[in-house]
Amino acid sequence: MEMNVDDEDNVNNNNNIFNEIDDEDWILEKPISVFALDPADRRVLKVADQRDAVQKKTFTKWINFHLSKREGLHVDDLFLDLRDGHILLSLLEIFTNQTIPRERGTSKFHALQNIEQCLKCLEQHHNIRLVNIRPEELVNGNPKLTLGLIWRIILHFQNNELLIKKGL
Repeated sequence: MEMNVDDEDNVNNNNNIFNEIDDEDWILEKPISVFALDPADRRVLKVADQRDAVQKKTFTKWINFHLSKREGLHVDDLFLDLRDGHILLSLLEIFTNQTIPRERGTSKFHALQNIEQCLKCLEQHHNIRLVNIRPEELVNGNPKLTLGLIWRIILHFQNNELLIKKGL
């Protein structure tokens, strides 16, 4: 069987997959279905992953800056450390200067209650609209929803901080 020019190009493209994507480790961490994607689509996925990594690092630094106002609180891994709701509730307490009741246990039920308390506080007391962010997703460490929640918190409280500084 003879190969035509198009077939040869496809073979060369498949063999050069790692040349098209700078980081071999990135592609190796992905499901096998990523290999079937067009190189441009793989690049889009990689850029999205890089964006998420930058957001995770930036949001972690922002949270740690504010948590430094309380002794003993620190976030190392954003997606793991927020799962029980304690850090989120502490962050809200720092911004509001109010004590927020929380569950002290370590079970998933307690984590769900704490996250629910946090979301309720944001929606009811601070009028922050949270769309499709459910406690279960945060307790499970869903990266997209965790980043989305932190972004909403940053937008709300950073803007309030700026307004207070400007005397508005």
